[in-house]
Amino acid sequence: MQINYFPGRIRLRDRILRDDDIRQAAVDVAAKLGKILSVSYNERTGSVLLEYDAESVDMEKISSLVPLAAKLNAKASFYTESKKDEIIALIEKIGRKIDGWANDCGKP
Repeated sequence: MQINYFPGRIRLRDRILRDDDIRQAAVDVAAKLGKILSVSYNERTGSVLLEYDAESVDMEKISSLVPLAAKLNAKASFYTESKKDEIIALIEKIGRKIDGWANDCGKP
């Protein structure tokens, strides 16, 4: 998965994002990261652009997601329909980790 980052904007590009269920799961998890200002999907390129309030996102916590993102990337690299449930499960696992941040008393 190609990820382009600039404070306030993240673009995700991968053919798995052409799958409606996977794309929606990814967008739902991304919305947990902070104040999302807009989400747009480009069907031609298979990319999702998230614009967010950069002040509302803790980049130190985001970096803690790298191991899970690497697992997700490995599954997505050789995507077949049979891996769809595994990919959605990994996306949901990332979401649960983000949900846990609310309970960690500010610890990264």
